[in-house]
Parts: sequence; structure tokens; C-alpha cells
Amino acid sequence: MSKHIHILGGGPAGLAVAHYAKESDIRFDLFEAKDRFGGNCITFNKNGFYFDSGAHRLHHKDQETTQIFKRLLGKELKMIEVPSQIYRDSKFIDFPLSPLNLFRYLGVGDFLKAGCQILKNKIRKPCSLNNFESVAINSYGELIAELFLLKYTEKLWGMPGKELSTEVAGKRLRGLDLKTFILEAIRGEKAKTAHLDGAFYYPTYGIGMLFDALEDSLKDYGNLNRQESITGINHDGTVIKSISTSKQANVPVEHIVSSIPLGIFIRLLNPSPPKEILHLAEKIQFRNVLLFAFFIEKSTINKNGSMYFPSDEYRFTRIYEARNRSHAMSPKGKTSLIVEVPCQSSDDIWKVPDSLQNEIKNQLIKIGFFSQKELIDIHLERIPNAYPILEKDYRSLISPIYEYLSRFNNLHITGRN
Repeated sequence: MSKHIHILGGGPAGLAVAHYAKESDIRFDLFEAKDRFGGNCITFNKNGFYFDSGAHRLHHKDQETTQIFKRLLGKELKMIEVPSQIYRDSKFIDFPLSPLNLFRYLGVGDFLKAGCQILKNKIRKPCSLNNFESVAINSYGELIAELFLLKYTEKLWGMPGKELSTEVAGKRLRGLDLKTFILEAIRGEKAKTAHLDGAFYYPTYGIGMLFDALEDSLKDYGNLNRQESITGINHDGTVIKSISTSKQANVPVEHIVSSIPLGIFIRLLNPSPPKEILHLAEKIQFRNVLLFAFFIEKSTINKNGSMYFPSDEYRFTRIYEARNRSHAMSPKGKTSLIVEVPCQSSDDIWKVPDSLQNEIKNQLIKIGFFSQKELIDIHLERIPNAYPILEKDYRSLISPIYEYLSRFNNLHITGRN
């Protein structure tokens, strides 16, 4: 095994590689194009208002990972539990949806209609479930899918559900079964389906503390190179020999781990890959996010950690109140609402978001979250390449790229790739 590795990309994946390199007594050079590590999982601080680059959380899914951050942060990392809700038709609906919850929202007629659709789909043999829309309708029926899944998904990913992979479904709805309905009808809120976010760990001053602490633990072991982007990856066909950066013309390498976007990595290779590989790489799309932070002269808005907006009445998909994850995220007596708007680099709102900002402000005031008098300020952050778009046939798109990259025996690909 190499005793020195070069890590391209200083996001969570790159920092994780550096951490385990240190644990294995392997020296490393970590390169990050931005002025801080953490990638798209960071915390901003604007005049005492802290907010994350998304509604991030640390779930206790891997005990070893949790213990690493507990050791690094100590009392600054706490287990919390905050609810999530959907906002639709001027009503808040608990998320995830449950039968009793749906009954209250839909009323008798539509609830029975939705129940019949679900039952019908359980009985009949499903048609080809090869895209997100077909899975959503087969699982929850046309009524529920249209109200809570399909429009939301189209806003989030920027394309219709029938063009998206089944993998985007995740665990958005749980508890839609007769047993849960009976339990909730008898026991009420005591039997309520656990919310999707569940209990999770969260640092005092935002998710960025995780990766700031990880960075601090690495300073005396490897080279942490901020604001140094990769400009070229030089190879002989089977081995990557060196890299070029914005600060160094030629850096010999022994072993490389890369978490930079796959399409960008392919375009950096020198000599260039075959035209068909370059063509496939150009088809890989990422979704950007506009993050509008509203700072408010108000102690709290509601108890939700996250609020979801499936209706196409709103351009945004999700809002979270940062102080509900940690009171330290806002100055005393004040709070904030962080609004996420997915978009593409080619969209006008990505380039000139001013009119959208005013539109969102008026909608939030109309909903009743705050008044114009209570609004202190609005801050915008742009999050490029927030997540890859999982089109229906994305695996067939990237498989030839992976096959091509497998020829380099000193390369490992990780992260969102």
C-alpha cells in the first residue's frame, strides 16, 4: 500500500479519506478549490445567524463514524429530535404521512378514494416499475402521489418523475398501512408514525463544526491545501503520473483518491479520454441550489426542523428554521428561515435571483411566518453542483466511464460519484 496519497476534493468524503489515512499512518496531500473544507456540507455565519448549506444531520447509522465525531466535539454534539411537516393548501401536515394524518387532511371522500387506489395496486400485478413516477403511483396511488410526491420531485430534480430513476424515491412516505391506521385510530398521537428525520446528532453551531473539527485533527499530519483547484491529471494510459493545480505546475503522485464530480474529472485527464467517454461525461448533470436566508426579529416561527412544499405554487422545495436544531444558531430573541430553491446553472434565477427573492419574501409573509416589520435582512448563498441528477438510465450512462477509469491502477473514485 502507498505511504503517500493525493486526495482531490476536500468535501466530507475527502476529509474522511484523510482521516483514515492518518489512522493508517499514511501521509497525504488534500486539495480543495474553495477557501474551506466540507464541500457542500458547511455552515455560514452572517452577523451571528448560523445556517447550514442544507438541512444536514448526522444520523447514528454507523457507530464508528458517530464515535469519531463524539470524540472530536464532545459536549458540542447533541442528540436532538425535531419534527417535519408538509405545507399544502394552507395546512400543515405531519411528515411522513400516516393513515390517520391523511384522513384529517383529505376528508372522507378523498381518503376512501386514495385507499381504494392503494388497495387496487396491492392486488393487481404492477406494470413495469422502471421510473420514479411508476413507483410512486404503484405504491401510493394517483391521488397521494400527485399531491405529495410527483410535483415535489419535479421541482427538486428539474424533470418529470417518469424520466427519473426509481432510486430517488428513498423513504419519503412510511406507515401507509391498515395496521398503523387502526393503531392510530385507537391510540391517537401515542401511536403516531415516527417522523422521517428521526433523532439525530447535531453540533451547537451547525453541521460545519463536524468537518472543521475533522480538519483540525489532521493539520499536523498531512498537507491541507485550500483554494488550490486541480487543473490537470496526467497519465500514461494505465497509471496517473502527476497532477497540475492552480498553484503547482507538476505534482508527482503515487496514489490518488478523487471525490470531485465525475464529469469534471474526465475533462481534466491528459491525454484526453476517447470522444465517446467525453460525450458521456458531458451528459452528467448536477442540480444547483439557491439558499435564501431570512433573518427575523422573532423568537421562533414553529417547532419544525424542516418544512416541505410540494405544490408548484412555490418555487422552493424546503424550508428549515435553524434555531430548532440548536438555539445557538440565532442571536437571542431572533430566528431565521432558510429557503432552498433547486435550479440549473442555465436558469435565469441562478444568474439574477432578485425578483425571486422578493417573490419568496411575499409568500412567506402571506403564509404568516413573519411580517415585513419583523424582517431584519435577507442573505443569498449559491450552492453549485449540490447533487447529481439521477435520470432513469443514469447507470448505463456512467458504467462506461467507470470501466474506462478502471484502467488506472492507482486511482480510487469516492464521494457523490
